[in-house]
Amino acid sequence: MATINEPNDIIPAAADAVHDATEAAEHAAHDAAGKLGKLKDDVKHQADKAIHAARDAATTAYDKAAAKARELADAAPEKAREARERAAKVAEESAAKVRTTVQEQPLAALGAGIALGFVVGWLISRKD
Repeated sequence: MATINEPNDIIPAAADAVHDATEAAEHAAHDAAGKLGKLKDDVKHQADKAIHAARDAATTAYDKAAAKARELADAAPEKAREARERAAKVAEESAAKVRTTVQEQPLAALGAGIALGFVVGWLISRKD
């Protein structure tokens, strides 16, 4: 085989081109790795912010619900007392009306009592 000088000139040029391409690829890979690392950090930061915001919202909602529950629990005895007083007042007024009606119309009250007794007796006897 004959030796040609031109191929000898091509080999160093090709080696330089391969070296340059390798360096460019390494540089591009390094840049891509840096960008991916930054992207990963950004995503992690956004996730941490979202978790923190959700935790704050849940804590706020829990605090509001707990405060409302305490408020209702604190008010319950007073509401029960008010209801008991209203029931006692209604019972007292009803008893007074019945007393007045019996005093003013004793025969009508006696007839109504007898009629009521018959109705209650009839209803009780039907259940057996």
